[in-house]
Amino acid sequence: MHALQPGARAVSGTGISAAQLDSIEQAADWFSLFASGEACPGDRDAWQRWLEASPHNVWAWRQAERLQQRLQGMPGDFSGRVFGLAREDRRHSRRTVLKGLLLALGTGALGLGGYREFEQGALFADYRSGIGERLPVTLADGSQLLLNTQSALDVRYAGGQCRVTLRRGEVLLNATPGARLSVATAQGVVRAEGGRFAVRQLDAATQVQVFSGQVQVQPEHSLAATALEQGRACLFDAGRILSTRVLDYAADAWSRGLLIANDQRLADFLADLGRYRPGLLRCDPQVADLRLSGTFELDDPEQIFRALASALPVRVERRTRFWITVMPAG
Repeated sequence: MHALQPGARAVSGTGISAAQLDSIEQAADWFSLFASGEACPGDRDAWQRWLEASPHNVWAWRQAERLQQRLQGMPGDFSGRVFGLAREDRRHSRRTVLKGLLLALGTGALGLGGYREFEQGALFADYRSGIGERLPVTLADGSQLLLNTQSALDVRYAGGQCRVTLRRGEVLLNATPGARLSVATAQGVVRAEGGRFAVRQLDAATQVQVFSGQVQVQPEHSLAATALEQGRACLFDAGRILSTRVLDYAADAWSRGLLIANDQRLADFLADLGRYRPGLLRCDPQVADLRLSGTFELDDPEQIFRALASALPVRVERRTRFWITVMPAG
């Protein structure tokens, strides 16, 4: 584990870094949300994205689970662990959870062993980007990769070919002419010789977008590959190509640090934005269907929130810096 940097916050006696403390705060937010009974179905998906974004988050959530088990004295499945506290008259607010976590860490009850376990484990791919980060990588043949937010991949060379295994998130590949590249996902493999294309790992499918050249898409259980031409996009699962369509003109806007909305539902826009910032970003159902158009800078989320409040009848409520809800104005 990296040494604590000068000036970084720490919990006495543990060497907990500022990044770990941020994860503890975020874990307390998520824990109290699930315990409150107010979580909606989309919150579980957002929680999963947060959890997988960093080993700090996995470690912090494990501490929250261990704290609850100590309080209840009975481990259980995810639902039992998270919603058990809610049945106790909702006494365990975010503040209570946070204090309990920090107290447990400060007294050494939880310690750093669990954190080291995750830091050294499978969560560390060859290359991984953090929340909101765009990570450039240059391959040995000169091809360029750009990892989108919360992405992770491995790179291997064999037989004159570079094989990229996309473990999470999205990658934009700009292959040098003639370079043999393949991108493996949970659903299959995408092959190319040169060209510029993007591959994104979704929950149960893979998305492919071709900006120049041509790629071959082969689902895991398919005997043949399907050609995808420049200007096209497709979605496939392990068995087949699910759909193809014309490529959205703003599909690679994220690579330039932009988020472009074209008459987009507010709920969908916020779901996209939520990938680029830590914590929970919720959209009140009353404003979910408002339409939005514009070009926004991903590196300036506060400007985005100001623009939303100016252009739409909404207000931005901040319960904490990691828990934001866009609600009706007034």
